[in-house]
Amino acid sequence: MRIFAPNLYLCAYHLRKDNTQGETHPLWENCDRLLSHFTPKQLSPQLHLGEHRILLPPPQTEINFNLSDESNLEGFIQPVQLQDSYGVFFNIGYDEENDKTEDVNLESLQQFNPENRLLFPFSSCFLGETLILTVWLTRQTRQQDLAYLRQLANGCYQRLFNCSDPPLSRRGELFGSSIFEYGNPREPAKSPQVLIWLFRDEIADQTLQNCFLDIFDLFFYRHKVVKAFYDSRHTYQKLKQYYDSLDPTLDDIQDQLDRAEPNPQDSTYLQDFKTQLKKLSTDSLSYDRILRKMKDLLTTIHINCNNYNSKIERICAILETDKEELSFLRYFGEETAPQFQQQIEADLRYFDQGTGLIRQAIASIRAIVEIDQAQCDRTWQRWEKKRDQRQQELQKKAEANAQAEQERQQQANQDLQDQIQAVGVGIAAGAIVASTSGLATEPWQLPSSDRPWLPPHPFVIALLASVICSLGGWWITKTLIQKRRSPPPRTPNE
Repeated sequence: MRIFAPNLYLCAYHLRKDNTQGETHPLWENCDRLLSHFTPKQLSPQLHLGEHRILLPPPQTEINFNLSDESNLEGFIQPVQLQDSYGVFFNIGYDEENDKTEDVNLESLQQFNPENRLLFPFSSCFLGETLILTVWLTRQTRQQDLAYLRQLANGCYQRLFNCSDPPLSRRGELFGSSIFEYGNPREPAKSPQVLIWLFRDEIADQTLQNCFLDIFDLFFYRHKVVKAFYDSRHTYQKLKQYYDSLDPTLDDIQDQLDRAEPNPQDSTYLQDFKTQLKKLSTDSLSYDRILRKMKDLLTTIHINCNNYNSKIERICAILETDKEELSFLRYFGEETAPQFQQQIEADLRYFDQGTGLIRQAIASIRAIVEIDQAQCDRTWQRWEKKRDQRQQELQKKAEANAQAEQERQQQANQDLQDQIQAVGVGIAAGAIVASTSGLATEPWQLPSSDRPWLPPHPFVIALLASVICSLGGWWITKTLIQKRRSPPPRTPNE
């Protein structure tokens, strides 16, 4: 198979918020590596970073180059900035207006992609790239059927990327010429977008040149949407991992709740609940953060889908054509992007349940912990109150016993002292009387008729007097001691 004047266009986009900025940005480094296979010229030294769209010193708009060994093979590169990103517009191919340009074999396409340099490394900040290969059909192939054109497009893809199974996804018409789309928008890292456009006449080529800047912006919005959906799939996996681990966690919590029994003397289970509560709170924050990221990605898709459709309308206005002419390009904004939105919206509805479950679990655990903690506190307070009452009763009883024992000992001591004092007094009195015992030998006469009332014997008198004095002394002494130790009587005023 032979083709005429093939041209390759590369549209690549990269976020500016990378670790490196300016001339050392990864996009410029990839461009320099690509250019090194075609020309000694480099892009990075010629960059003019500023507020303008084209990042080259004015009035320069692009860097042109020619291959030394192929005079009719030429190209250019143009660095630009769009919103929050950098972009590059690269072209290499044959000039169809040059009389020296001839039909070439498909194998000639291999020189457009040396060492597969057209495919830039995919990274977290790389939005993606679109490769457009325009090929003029020769006079012999213009009237071929669709099967031949598909075979030709597949052959171009195989030679360009050295693969045997082209990932053809869609075929259509654009400006009157057949166009074939390769790649999977759901897997941009593995299968980037490649468009092979088979020109039948000059209409398609001229129309492309008239609106290529807007088409370049159109692909920028497309890659914003594709990258957001691609990132949402990684976010989906993180959410799914959290969500799948939620059921076992909730089951374990339910088992703990069923087994839990308030015990003021053992708060281990409450500590376990509090630990679980902290973990759930942390997981909830992480889950909400990832969920919010998913919502942000949905917003990004929505905004850039609208921008994509608005750009389609602008292109139609520039070309003064009906929107049906751009049905091939409209497909992404009207079919693919809405499918992405619907998928993420369904994911959000599904994972929003996880947020509710986590919050419900946190609320349940917090309520159980508060209730059990209150029960334990009340039980502990009652137990402490009873303990304090018992301790007070024991203390009072001990104090009463000690006081009674003290009083008993004091009373015993007093009785002993009183007895000793009384006995001492009695002995003293008896000793005094006993001193009269010498009277026992005194003579004494019995009563007679002449003297019927005689006094008792002096000894008897002395003995009785001794006894009476001893008893009287003991009684008087004891009475005086007790009276002295007794508390004074209270007056009515007291």
